[in-house]
Amino acid sequence: MKKLVRIATDHPRAVILIILILTVVFGFFATRVTMTTDLKEFFPQDDHRVITYEQVEVDFGAAEYIMLALEAEDLFHPATIRSIDLITRDLEEIEGVATVRSLTSVDEIKGTEWGLEISPLVSELPTTPEAGEDLREKVLADELYSGAIVSKDTKVGLIIIEVQPDADSVALAGLITQRIKDYSIPERLYLTGTPVLNNLLASSMQKDLKKLFPVVLFIIALILFLHFRDFKGVALPFATVFISLIWTLGLMGLLGKKLSPLNAVMPIILVSLGNAYGIYLLNRFGEELSRGKKRREAVVSALIAVGPAIIMAGATTVAGFASNLFSDITLMRDFGLFTSFGVAIAFAVSLTFIPAVLSLFPARPPAHAKKTREGKTLQLLAGWINHKPRSIVVVSLLLLLTTALGLPRLRTDSNFFNFFPEDSQPKIAYNLVKEKFTGSESVEIVVEGDLQDPKLLTAMKGFQEELKATGIIGEPTSLVNILERTNQAMHEGNPDYKTVPDDEALIAQYLLLIEMSDDTYLSKFVTPDYRQARIQALVKDTSSSGTARLLAAIEELKEKHFPSDKVRVTETGIIVLIDALAEMIIKGQINGLIFAMIAVLLILLLLLRSWQGSILSVILIGFVTIINFGVMGWLGIPLDIVTVLISSIGVGVGIDYSIHIYSRYLEGKRKGLDVKEAITVAVTGTGKSIASNAVAVISGFIVLVFSTFPPFRYFGILVSLIMFFAAAGALLFIPAVTVWQASWQRSNKKIKLEV
Repeated sequence: MKKLVRIATDHPRAVILIILILTVVFGFFATRVTMTTDLKEFFPQDDHRVITYEQVEVDFGAAEYIMLALEAEDLFHPATIRSIDLITRDLEEIEGVATVRSLTSVDEIKGTEWGLEISPLVSELPTTPEAGEDLREKVLADELYSGAIVSKDTKVGLIIIEVQPDADSVALAGLITQRIKDYSIPERLYLTGTPVLNNLLASSMQKDLKKLFPVVLFIIALILFLHFRDFKGVALPFATVFISLIWTLGLMGLLGKKLSPLNAVMPIILVSLGNAYGIYLLNRFGEELSRGKKRREAVVSALIAVGPAIIMAGATTVAGFASNLFSDITLMRDFGLFTSFGVAIAFAVSLTFIPAVLSLFPARPPAHAKKTREGKTLQLLAGWINHKPRSIVVVSLLLLLTTALGLPRLRTDSNFFNFFPEDSQPKIAYNLVKEKFTGSESVEIVVEGDLQDPKLLTAMKGFQEELKATGIIGEPTSLVNILERTNQAMHEGNPDYKTVPDDEALIAQYLLLIEMSDDTYLSKFVTPDYRQARIQALVKDTSSSGTARLLAAIEELKEKHFPSDKVRVTETGIIVLIDALAEMIIKGQINGLIFAMIAVLLILLLLLRSWQGSILSVILIGFVTIINFGVMGWLGIPLDIVTVLISSIGVGVGIDYSIHIYSRYLEGKRKGLDVKEAITVAVTGTGKSIASNAVAVISGFIVLVFSTFPPFRYFGILVSLIMFFAAAGALLFIPAVTVWQASWQRSNKKIKLEV
């Protein structure tokens, strides 16, 4: 500590210059940071689920879709069909679009006197109401089209845009979103699908950060000014914050990392939390000045007094954020790494840059160092703690119990569609497609085996039928459906022949006829060697529970219909990745909390050198974590990719208040004060700093309630609650337990002496 003091105070200009130069360098790389909402970015590159998903794209083409729903009074009116055709043709020309499936672009299989023909379902656009009615009758009679590209009430048509595997689906969704705004048609258009949602998330987060970040800065600046009544009291903590933020973003840019829904709140986190170290240092600096010390002497005394507490607080905060490194989610590990780095820079700069600046410029005792109304309030609070410790502890435990009852209600949700309110355009579009066409997301099931074997094809048929019968999915599509239609077409459309042939030679013949008619028709559903086939179906319920039911049903039916070791069945798709993400969230949360608690306890034991203070601090933050999850359960706030970060913030940051209060208490004890006197000094000496910091942090995060992104709103509310309970616990619970324990020990000693 003394070496650090000498560096900061003996060479202030060098310290300031070095920090500013590094800030400029990191600032250059910070401009390279971009944003991503791609679901695959959440997974490690070697994750088998992502590899399987990408392999499906390689083998069968697009596995990611953008859904465009067109709503009209009558979908089969000639003018509406022309609108569908116009949109279909226009979208096909966009770079990154693989194919576009709609009423006017899908094909049908027909038998002819020469063999087999694959031709467009709509060869000529209807020009009369009668022709439209004929088409309506034809479409509604075929499950391949009815409920798949045309709603059964014929009010909504679905245009399915398949994304090329190597295309940027999020950017493509943004382009299509702008494109459809230029269509001058009377029909109503609704765009949905994961790429659309990811594009909206990215744009919403960027808008929110641009809008809310200045508000956060203003509020924290105002709070700092009201606290210090001095320009330095605002400028120096802010300088610390901005330096740490620029260095963090610069490191991200240098390493090629991106902002995501997980770490998009990182700037607000660093701004809200990073000023804390400066507040404690400046407060103590003001105290030392008010005692008549010279400028440099006051800086040295302040650093020696609060420097260890700042190091402890910084180390525990780093440990809290570092707990995210144990997550399997790549972007959560990035969040843990870069927030830890940002916090480490914040307290390092506070202990070097701020003292260096204070050593160079004249200073006077700040206004807040004088006796104020707040000081009298803290005196009363300390008195209450010393006289009513048991009451405070009992009330705290009752609060804990009440909130803990909400824990069984806590649920996970990794479905991005639930990030939007019901009356928002994304959710309206999602619900419309779900209601009319099963859903906007598909499950992909890959079957590996001899796909010219009638037995395997029959097993696939049974698997599809039973899976559809569960009510979880819509109409599945696969090689089986193509062969059934081919067999029917080759028998003059007789519905009795809509079956898979039981003759391997006949199956091979049908496959050859299909290839001769259209050599790309089979490519979406079977590989050229006929060793891998794809079963595709839209999913009705994409919630975490719905996906869990689907995957359980698939596992059960796999064992029933494909018992042979020669056949391998693998499920994938966006919803499988979403389900895996939910599982990773829970696992990462458990592992992270265990690590954080152990790491924080060890750090406190090493630096605080007090068993009682260390254990009390960890117990308090454990209570705060339980309260957080309990409140989430009571309010129905799910554990998702954003709210999952809150526990690490609670552990890492919330414990800072406990460190500062107990460090000041131990300082009083070392000076010979008794327990109650030391508690009074601790509460009155650090109480205002804790309160000011808590108000600044809470104010910074509560601004997020104005976000258009629901997880951000929940995040702001919950972090604010955590900070409130952590600060209140540090000012009330820890001192009360300390006083109560001391009173109990005295009573025991007295009893023993009397005996």
